[in-house]
Amino acid sequence: MNRRTLLSAVGSAGLAFAALGPRVVLAKAASGTKVNIRLMVVHATNENGRVDKRLERIAKHLKNLRYSGFSLLGDHSAQLAQKGKQTFSITSGRKVSVTVLSRDDKRARVRVEVHGKKGKLVDTTVGIRRNSFFMVAGPKYKGGILILPIFARY
Repeated sequence: MNRRTLLSAVGSAGLAFAALGPRVVLAKAASGTKVNIRLMVVHATNENGRVDKRLERIAKHLKNLRYSGFSLLGDHSAQLAQKGKQTFSITSGRKVSVTVLSRDDKRARVRVEVHGKKGKLVDTTVGIRRNSFFMVAGPKYKGGILILPIFARY
């Protein structure tokens, strides 16, 4: 096997290598197969036209919704392996569970569950493009709704 063929085979297996003269050293890639999940909790209302400065990166997507004001209530993150699950406590006793079902070069399949005081409010599986996000618009909250942008970076 020549050096170029070895590079291709090793690269596709998610491994890094360093060639030192005639020897080849293999090591696990630092990133592995984990997905960095970020969950934002956004309150959307029509009570004002203000957009929280911390939401500037996603403001153009929020403006497509039928609300004029957006404030950031929470920002959570976790690094999850495939089949890894993290539950985040959000406002008003609600909880959001995020499970990474699988991932490939293009997208991560993620299960999102939102639980309220009376049980499960949302249970859906979404495909989130690599290094992008998906928004779950959900339960009513203080004259508006909660919006949950979920980012998947890897």
